[in-house]
Amino acid sequence: MFKSILVPLDGSAESNSALPAARTFARATGAAITLIRVCDEVNDAQTNLTRVADELAASGVQVRVVVRHGDPGEEILTQARAQNADLIVMRTHGRSGIGRMLLGSVTQHVLRESHVPVTLLRPGGRRMNHLGKVLVPVDGSPGGAVALGTAVQLAQTTGAALHLLEVVTPVVSYVTSGVWSDGAYLDPTWDEEALAAAKSYVDGIGARVAEGVPLVNGEAVIGTPIADTIVDRATALGCDLVLMSSHGLTGVGRALLGSIADAVVRKADCPVLIILASDRAAVEGANSEMELATAAPATI
Repeated sequence: MFKSILVPLDGSAESNSALPAARTFARATGAAITLIRVCDEVNDAQTNLTRVADELAASGVQVRVVVRHGDPGEEILTQARAQNADLIVMRTHGRSGIGRMLLGSVTQHVLRESHVPVTLLRPGGRRMNHLGKVLVPVDGSPGGAVALGTAVQLAQTTGAALHLLEVVTPVVSYVTSGVWSDGAYLDPTWDEEALAAAKSYVDGIGARVAEGVPLVNGEAVIGTPIADTIVDRATALGCDLVLMSSHGLTGVGRALLGSIADAVVRKADCPVLIILASDRAAVEGANSEMELATAAPATI
């Protein structure tokens, strides 16, 4: 699973909030952690990072520090490639506005160019000190299947339980949003049929990935917006992590994660592990469970 985790820090207490999640991943998977700081004052940064590394090492985690000078986003990506990192864990700034979109310019750059999964933690989110339950949104798409394959590997490695979730958008939302023309035929049973099909899909893939995974639960729910429903279920279930894919769509409306993934990152109380569309390692490493999932029909 994860062998090398990169954690970008900027010297602030806020950025250090990524450390508990990184430590949890490292202790659960046996991965080593690299702390990176990109700044002008190299000596001070080295001292501060070494102190943080010593605190992490006291918990039984292998840690090293790297200080670089230059463009933060580029230096983070360069280090990720140099150490063959297979996971980046970082806190978002949560800033709004077109200039920084929704996640901060450095986070955006890393997400756009990263070749490995990225775990994001929003400001004010809950610390991840334990990896007991992972929420995995599925929708029958190839991206969702890649995320599912990664989630299965994570569960097999760490012993975490998986909760699969498919969110069905109610037909009435299409009508009220103006997608359908006035007077279009609306069958009141369509939502029930879509929900039943989604439940069958979730149950099917849950049964197929159950081998080797401590516990797999699944559910299909009707809800809108989809992101809000994902966040609400993650909170209600007490999930430690949301693991989902992103199509990496660009533009102001969808930011860099795609509208659903972006909204989940901004609103979720727990960390969100994003499998990026450009993440070749995740695609190549997907196992037979993932392939079975893609063979199932989509219901959204």
